[in-house]
Amino acid sequence: MKRYQLLGSLLLIPALALATVTLTGCTKPTETGKEKEKDKDGQASGKEKDKDAGGNKDTVALDAKTDGVIKGKVVYDGTPPAPGSLVEKMKEHGDRDICLAGADTEKQKQEWIIGGGNGVANVVVWLDAPEGKHFNVTKEMREEKLKDQPVLDQPHCVFVPHVVALYTFPKAKKDLTGQKLLVKNSSKTSHNTKIQGNRLDGNEPIDTNVNAGDKQEVEGIKYQANALQVKCDKHGWMEARLVTFDQPYFAVTDKDGGFEIRNVPVGAKLNVRLWHETFGDNVRSKSETVVSQEFKTGDNSLELKIKAK
Repeated sequence: MKRYQLLGSLLLIPALALATVTLTGCTKPTETGKEKEKDKDGQASGKEKDKDAGGNKDTVALDAKTDGVIKGKVVYDGTPPAPGSLVEKMKEHGDRDICLAGADTEKQKQEWIIGGGNGVANVVVWLDAPEGKHFNVTKEMREEKLKDQPVLDQPHCVFVPHVVALYTFPKAKKDLTGQKLLVKNSSKTSHNTKIQGNRLDGNEPIDTNVNAGDKQEVEGIKYQANALQVKCDKHGWMEARLVTFDQPYFAVTDKDGGFEIRNVPVGAKLNVRLWHETFGDNVRSKSETVVSQEFKTGDNSLELKIKAK
């Protein structure tokens, strides 16, 4: 598989201004903030020992309004690579009629899916707090994010979407429960969903059978730096990735490369980071810093570009 690098191109519109950044390699990730349970409202404040993927560090809560919204798109810069095909494998399987009934994007290898306007699907975009800070995540903000239930469907013989992100917490924070993953089987055949994480981070293997037309909730997934692997034993080519975050400022691009991040802190320089599956499974160390930028109250537009080496 080709290794890809990222060209970050930012279109930020506070007052019809344009900024562009180009990167040529991976950069060391900055600290991702964690919330501190200080009072009954869940307000983070003061200093705490941050034990995120970046290492242990004393950080201070970021004091900023959180009334910004980022509405962006990730596009392929140039002519996209030709997608690999799954058709021959599907033809050899007993469920071939069901598998081949899927959309064209369900019959291609899932790592590199290009939609309308060269939009790139399944790209994870998130924000890091400034150096020495952590995001001040309130109880209300946490609950709002937890209401959004991520869904992993199997409409035919691939997982849709191919990449899912979850708001979770480290295993040390036993009193906090992250998002529940809804696993659906919209197809006419049975699937098993096998999730493999890091035991040291509290993610024991999960293997659940989901009958045709059924659905199940998976809960208890904990934060870890690496993406969790998802597979289906019945259809050997089926795989997906679960990416975990311990803060709510993240999104995964849709089929046309679009994404949205709400409750964004304004007036503080934040690091915008991006990860694509082809970068490698350690999301934190293999991701790219696109730009460090202040955002404004209201809507902020971003256009990010990916290009192969």
